[in-house]
Amino acid sequence: MKTLVIEKEKLKHNIDILKSMTSSTIIAVLKGNGYGLGIVEFARFLLDNGIDYFAVSEISEAIKLREEGFENNILLLTPASSDEEAETIVQYNIIPSIGSLNSATLINEAGKRLDRIIDVHLKIDTGFGRFGFIWNSIGDCHSFLKSLENIRIVGTYSHLSFSFSKKAKLIQVQYERFLKCVEGLNQNGIRTGMLHIANSCAFLQYESMHLDAVRIGSAFLGRIPIENKYGLNRIGYMKSKIIELKELPKGYYIGYANTYKTKRPTRIGIVPVGYKDGFGVEKTKDTFRFLDILRYIYHDLKLFNKRIYVRVKGKKAKVLGRISMYNIVIDTTDLDVSIGDEVLLDVNPVLIETSIKREYL
Repeated sequence: MKTLVIEKEKLKHNIDILKSMTSSTIIAVLKGNGYGLGIVEFARFLLDNGIDYFAVSEISEAIKLREEGFENNILLLTPASSDEEAETIVQYNIIPSIGSLNSATLINEAGKRLDRIIDVHLKIDTGFGRFGFIWNSIGDCHSFLKSLENIRIVGTYSHLSFSFSKKAKLIQVQYERFLKCVEGLNQNGIRTGMLHIANSCAFLQYESMHLDAVRIGSAFLGRIPIENKYGLNRIGYMKSKIIELKELPKGYYIGYANTYKTKRPTRIGIVPVGYKDGFGVEKTKDTFRFLDILRYIYHDLKLFNKRIYVRVKGKKAKVLGRISMYNIVIDTTDLDVSIGDEVLLDVNPVLIETSIKREYL
């Protein structure tokens, strides 16, 4: 009844643009079900188009790829937190991140138990405040890192906290901290391997930060929080069908909270797509600085009286009333439509429920 459609030619176009912009290794970030494109299908498409280094956030994502037959490099961005996780990572030949004494010890001990030397990426926290050895205390860990006999560092990386900012200075601070840490590690006899810090926005805006590798996720979808000057296509739309048509009189309320009243006799169509599926869902407002609040107010004012539209037989149809869990109501009064006609909805794949079928066309 509903399908998320990924247009292969548009996706290939994006991949080709991104590949043309760098000589560095592209690490495709497949977190969040492959940014909503379907992790297995997306991974296969990337392999077919010359990208064979992946990164994921959850062990289950890496396991799924392995069980589907992917034998290429898979970097796990979230460090292990238990012996069980560490052994699973080693058994499935996943490349773990180590960013603390605990995570490094867990992987090293798992390597000992399984008689393996484990390739790892070293994570440096240069200002994100999440995973990783804190940049100005990494020197205290040099001896510890050199003592890990079952670990081989094949990569070192960090994560930028504000790569979409227009203030390059903020990004440059983290970049310089990262290079300083790498220099210190090398001077103490620790090989750092493949270096990477740039995510999608940094990759697009700062060629000097490409280093040995770049991590790209949202740019594949053409859905980036900076001006799209790069010719990237926006990827993904949902298709469904009209399942009911109905005539309503003038002055009739539609949907929850009586937010819409018909202004004329109105022919409505009901489409079985709702917020349960991810349609109309937005990320919550989660920053509360005064400046952020002003930005939210400005954004909300811009949305005042804005309408949501879908397309039926190539024409726009307005969504009437609030989006329900399972359905939306659309205005078909001026359209020649029938039950069963296809409806196309603009959606962000990242927010679309994972149980919905993905179709590459």
